[in-house]
Amino acid sequence: MQLAIAGRNASIDAVNTLLNGGTLEIRTGAPAAIDGAPTGTVLATLTINATAFGAASSGSATYNAIADVTATAAGVAGHYVAKDSGGNAERNGTVGVEMTLNNTTFGIGDDVSVTGWTFSQATS
Repeated sequence: MQLAIAGRNASIDAVNTLLNGGTLEIRTGAPAAIDGAPTGTVLATLTINATAFGAASSGSATYNAIADVTATAAGVAGHYVAKDSGGNAERNGTVGVEMTLNNTTFGIGDDVSVTGWTFSQATS
């Protein structure tokens, strides 16, 4: 099966709206299965904008800026869990792959900022 650009963009936009007004947890370690209990220590929790991502184009969408926070725990960021406004995990991924941060090692009180986050869907 293959999806045309229009279908990929529509799919991305639909999935991204689930994150509008949600939260983004930066966690230690590797991500667990999305439908399982999240793993690792929560280093910081950021609030996702009311419009989480810009419109998809060419099978990819980029996040809208997220306000910085300070770390509430110390550790090395390994993954993230993005939740909808009801607290349900909708997406997870690896820091440094789908998402970049201002740093990967945080101490309590350090600034945590998302410097890049994209969501893409392949043709097949």
